[in-house]
Amino acid sequence: MIRKKNVSMEDEYLQKLQPFLDKNNGNLSAAIRDAIELADAALQGHESVEDAMEYLTQGSTKYPEIRNSLIESGECILISQLSFRWLIENTDGILVDDELVSEIFNPYKIRSVSNLIEYLNKRSLNMGWGIEVYAST
Repeated sequence: MIRKKNVSMEDEYLQKLQPFLDKNNGNLSAAIRDAIELADAALQGHESVEDAMEYLTQGSTKYPEIRNSLIESGECILISQLSFRWLIENTDGILVDDELVSEIFNPYKIRSVSNLIEYLNKRSLNMGWGIEVYAST
């Protein structure tokens, strides 16, 4: 154990430590230990601090619980961008089988354009796509 008597820190960093200070009743040593534990967890699986920071700030974790539940339920799969691009490029102009369309768009539930729009908007929201479908007459 190393004991230091003085710690110099700018207000900017003390403000970032405030949630840890609140949790630990103002105990700076305990707050710093908690921050180190959190930093250690955030660095797991990353080769550098910069790599971890980029991952945590780029929004890749925006909808993890929705994505994970859809994958676990079997409703969705993860596919690499390269594989997806190949699939799109090599199926251009090919009609989808009726059975597949019926499986994606349940004909017993979707009986009108408004039902289809509602279904697509709900699906978009759940997938985190940020798009909205609408139609006008």
